[in-house]
Amino acid sequence: MFGLSPFWTGVALGAPSVGYILGNYLSGRFSMRHGTLRMAAAGALVAMLGLGAGLAVTLAAGSDPRIFFGACILLGLGNGMTLPNALAGAVSVQPDLAGTASGLSGAIMTAGGAALSVLGGVVLGPGTGAWPLQALMTAAAGLSLLALLLVRAPR
Repeated sequence: MFGLSPFWTGVALGAPSVGYILGNYLSGRFSMRHGTLRMAAAGALVAMLGLGAGLAVTLAAGSDPRIFFGACILLGLGNGMTLPNALAGAVSVQPDLAGTASGLSGAIMTAGGAALSVLGGVVLGPGTGAWPLQALMTAAAGLSLLALLLVRAPR
């Protein structure tokens, strides 16, 4: 879609990993102080706002790989904050069922990713540009934030 060379394709596809590493670092540093639910929600918010900003710029100025993959760095940052905290929260509800919760969380994540991949293939077509995928990713991040906001904190 962007016509990048193999080198720049590798750099672009690796860029979200940089954000993910930083997000994991922030999770390790601040989750005990702020709580897993708050950190997971903060990560989902970072992902949604980063992707939304990228979508807004794309709609205003057109598709550009720097905008698309720059927003994906923020997606990686948000995911790095969200995923470890969400998994920790899932397995801590009933410690005797931690293995089941972990397996179920992984299955839901894999199935959700597969469904969103199919949906991404449906919304993208010749000449659509990046915006449909950006809109789908922004919506998915928004739904994850909504789900986290609906979780009741343990008492």
